[in-house]
Amino acid sequence: MIDRAVDRLLNRTVSHGPFAVRPEVAAFHAAMAVVDLLVGTPLFRRSFLKRLDHGHVDLPRAREGGLDVAGFTVATRFPDLRGTLSAPHFTALGIPVRRLGDDLAIAEAFLDRIDGWIAASAGRLAWWSPGEALLIPGDAIRCIAGIQGGHALGGDLRRIERLRARGVRMLALAHVMDTPMAGSGTGRQAGGLTGFGREAIAELERCGVLVDLAHASVAAIREALPLLRRPFVLSHTGFTAQAGGRSRWRPYAPATRNLPDDVVREAGEAGGLIGVTLATDLVGGRSMDHVVRAFAHAVALLGPERVALGSDFDGALRMPFDVTGLPALTQALLDAGFGRDVVAGILGENALRLLRGAAVR
Repeated sequence: MIDRAVDRLLNRTVSHGPFAVRPEVAAFHAAMAVVDLLVGTPLFRRSFLKRLDHGHVDLPRAREGGLDVAGFTVATRFPDLRGTLSAPHFTALGIPVRRLGDDLAIAEAFLDRIDGWIAASAGRLAWWSPGEALLIPGDAIRCIAGIQGGHALGGDLRRIERLRARGVRMLALAHVMDTPMAGSGTGRQAGGLTGFGREAIAELERCGVLVDLAHASVAAIREALPLLRRPFVLSHTGFTAQAGGRSRWRPYAPATRNLPDDVVREAGEAGGLIGVTLATDLVGGRSMDHVVRAFAHAVALLGPERVALGSDFDGALRMPFDVTGLPALTQALLDAGFGRDVVAGILGENALRLLRGAAVR
């Protein structure tokens, strides 16, 4: 099928494991909460419950990797504002044609699909509830939803409450293209915030939905920071200090997708949590060492409390490993000198603290 061919082509993995992890590290990893802020599986796959031999995440592999909370992402247009490729891709994924004319309908079709996964999971997958004070590792994998680009709002801020009721906990003002709310780092103009973007920030905070500045241009981020009154997130990013190459052929490249150190530092000082991507192009290499260096760079810029995991698994990027490699990531961070409390914070507790705080209205 076309959707499977696209999935195999775009969601590649350098190493498929199995990954050797010391028993004491495996026990530590299993006992801590593991949260991934950005997982793109709904945008590339009809199924989540069966183990596959391609892509980065499915339910059996997520459980094997010790994942406790998955931040499923939804986008309704790419690679440009017209959605040149999104409509045929969504059709191949089985999204009804009647829904393709409305961004909100597309977003809710993907949320319906996640609902279907949950219903068929026999208790192994569930929506995360803001009222859950405790997360028990090894229990059902919880999921939250995030929206990239905000096209689903259709210019109507009243839709935020509706989407929040469907499990949406994060909304990114930009995506791979400039949007009606903000310029994108990989957009044609890469401008700042629009008037609607400014209004959206206030309404998102009022509704308890995290403002996500991932993909936003440097100008948009800097214009957003003084407006934010509550903690916020950059759900998935890399750093130009590590990977800053440009492309002659397209605007999407490490130099435009990643962020410079001064902007990352400003975002952290303003109360942001920074999710570090695992994508090989954005961490500057294919190995676990490159991933560890990305986390070390983030901690050096921000301190350990402002760093989280935002892998971008199943996000049309090559990864050094799939979700089963997360215990190996824990081991690599520990071996690099990160303390256990720091590792537990980066891989879960920092994100949980942010999610719980945002839910308080």
